Amino acid sequence: MSDMRGVTRGRVVLLTTAVAVACATQQSMRIRAEARPGTSFAGYTTYAWRSASAARPEWPARDDRTALDWRIRSLVDREMLRRGFTGAGARDAGLLIDYHIRTRDTAIEDQFGEYARYRAEGGRQGWGDAWVGGYREGTLVIEASDRRTGELVWYGSATAVVNPELREKRLPIAVERIFERFPARR
Repeated sequence: MSDMRGVTRGRVVLLTTAVAVACATQQSMRIRAEARPGTSFAGYTTYAWRSASAARPEWPARDDRTALDWRIRSLVDREMLRRGFTGAGARDAGLLIDYHIRTRDTAIEDQFGEYARYRAEGGRQGWGDAWVGGYREGTLVIEASDRRTGELVWYGSATAVVNPELREKRLPIAVERIFERFPARR
């Protein structure tokens, strides 16, 4: 009888874990954002892109890098406009906006919680493959700098498991969640 209880408990734990992982949103990501202490955003009304677009001015985009650059810039532009900022030329802007993407290989230590997070963030590998081979993680970083001083006044980032199948769904969610923490103009 006690053997059956152990099997039943094991099944309950396994089922509970499977349900938790399955219910975790495919858009799960870690968001960070921070404004430079003491910075007032009241004086900023305009923005421009710090770097020139990597995109060639042709449609449709001929490569993934161009399409991704267009997509990120349009999503950031939308969020800045929602917050009352106006696009301007680089010489007239109060804020200069830029973004970059970093990727890194990540190893799963011997903890099931790490594997559950990996799966919740869109990882597709089984436990053994992920534990032995690790996985790739990507971070989108968006920065805002004061045009006159060049000082970084705000940054935000979203980090998740790299999964090309989910990129189009995740990107708008990532940018929106990053900008939820963008300081309001006061």
